[in-house]
Amino acid sequence: MNNGLDITEGQFMELKTKEQNLMLFKNLVHIRKQFKDYKFHKKIQYVWLSALSIFVGIKRFIGF
Repeated sequence: MNNGLDITEGQFMELKTKEQNLMLFKNLVHIRKQFKDYKFHKKIQYVWLSALSIFVGIKRFIGF
């Protein structure tokens, strides 16, 4: 990865303890950001699906 968060186990073990903790923290923050984005996109998908369902239901009810 270009953000420097993806390293091998050997590279991780060569780091000092402080650097290991910093790397773990950065990875955790990165994962949480991705999960938050996923939840946001999931909400958009539910809104879109609901709107589409309402539109199709109204269209069938009216008889177009």
